[in-house]
Amino acid sequence: MPKNKLQKYERVKHLPNVTFSVFGKSLPPISYPWYEERFESMEKVLELGCGKGEHSLAFAVANPHQFYVGIDCKSHRLCVGAEKAIADGLENVHFLRARVERIREFFVKDSIREIWLTFPDPHLKTRAIKCRLSASPFLDAYANLLLPGGTVHLKTDSDLLYHYTCESVDRWGGRVVAASDNIHRTDSGSINPQGVVSAYEAAARSRGASIKYMVFTLN
Repeated sequence: MPKNKLQKYERVKHLPNVTFSVFGKSLPPISYPWYEERFESMEKVLELGCGKGEHSLAFAVANPHQFYVGIDCKSHRLCVGAEKAIADGLENVHFLRARVERIREFFVKDSIREIWLTFPDPHLKTRAIKCRLSASPFLDAYANLLLPGGTVHLKTDSDLLYHYTCESVDRWGGRVVAASDNIHRTDSGSINPQGVVSAYEAAARSRGASIKYMVFTLN
């Protein structure tokens, strides 16, 4: 394992803006940092599979009255985003090391304004369909957490995941309210969600991939 990754594993343990889930042990959701009294009035936004948290960080700068939680299971990636948040003095963003399957353990029902799925693994093999973050069990969890009228956003370079999500949301009973199969088109019908371009997105575009985006509701 690269030395710098090992160093990040160690550093992230001591960062005040990172919370670690403990396997087999759950606290009441209200006890987590994002529900502290000082953040009580702020709308909560989640980024699932956030990696280095590039979207969460950019959103936190642009929307200082909202609170962002970036969630990923790779702590060395979270270390990068958390250290940047501290360096930039961002108090409205926090990181959670946890698997998305456990998301209901950390958040109160009907308390989340938006959920972002930023370039999640499309899980191309048929046997892994259940792992896609827009599969029905995940939609069940999102619907439980979202405020009435809350939205889920998907950004992906995968045609398969984009079309699967459209179908999955429809089968579940949700509604796609906006969609684009290429957000970087220059025509008037394109959609560009807040203009954030992560390193992964830039690399995908350099390979000629089109970046797809959709917004859907579940309640």
